[in-house]
Amino acid sequence: MTRNFRAILCILALLFAAAVPVTAADSVSETSTMLSVTSPKQYDTIWSDLVPPRAEVVGRAEASNGIRDVVVASSAGEVSCGNGTEFACSVPVAEGNETITVTLIDSLGKTTDAVLNVYVNVDIPPPPWIYVIGTVRDADGRPVPGATVKFESVLPLSGAPYPVTTETADDGGYLIENAFGYGQTVSVEKDGYLPLHREVVFEGTVNQLYLELEPQGRTVPGFSAWMGVFALSGGLLAARAGKRGKE
Repeated sequence: MTRNFRAILCILALLFAAAVPVTAADSVSETSTMLSVTSPKQYDTIWSDLVPPRAEVVGRAEASNGIRDVVVASSAGEVSCGNGTEFACSVPVAEGNETITVTLIDSLGKTTDAVLNVYVNVDIPPPPWIYVIGTVRDADGRPVPGATVKFESVLPLSGAPYPVTTETADDGGYLIENAFGYGQTVSVEKDGYLPLHREVVFEGTVNQLYLELEPQGRTVPGFSAWMGVFALSGGLLAARAGKRGKE
C-alpha cells in the first residue's frame, strides 16, 4: 500500500511540474535582426575635402529585441550612430583603400555586421556627368530639324573644355548625354538661322532645355527694306530743307 501511495505521489508531482508554465527566464528567446547600408555602396569611391577625411554612412537597422546601438568603425576611428532604426553618421577614414564596418547591437548584446570596402580620395569631388533633353524651335514655334547642338563644359576636363555635340531630329528634339559638370556653354547652329550661344548652369544630373533660333534677315512686322529707304531719304531731304531755311 505504501509503495502504491509513493508511486501515486511521484506521478502527481510529475503532472504538476508539467502543468507549471515556463517563465521568460527559462525560455530561449528567438531574435531577428536586419542591417542595411544604403550609402556608401560596396567598392564605392568616396570623395572628401576634409582633413582628416570623413565618410557619411547611411542605412537602416531593425532588431526584434530592440536596438542598443549602431556602431560604425574604420581604420581611422569609430563612432556611435545611436539606437534608431534609421541611422546616418560621419566616420573618420583613411585615404586609399578603406574598410568600413557597421555593427548592429541589439538589447541582448547580439551583434550583426555589414562590411564595406571603399576607396577614399582626399580632394574636392569632381562635377557630375549630366544629361539634357529638349527641343529647338524657331520664333514661330516650328521645330528646327538638322540643327547642330553643342554643349561645352565651363570647367575643363584634363586641361581642356569637354564638348558634346548632337543634331536635332525631325521634331526638333535633341539629347545630350554625359556632358561634364553643371556649367555649360550651349551653342546651336543651323543654315538660315542666327547662331545661338548661351551660358547655362544646370541644377541636376537630368535636365530639360528648350531653345529658340531666330531666322536670318528677319524684319520687324510691317516694316520692309523699301520703307526703310524711303524713310531715310525723307529724313535727308528734311535736313537739307531745314539747312537752306536757316541760310
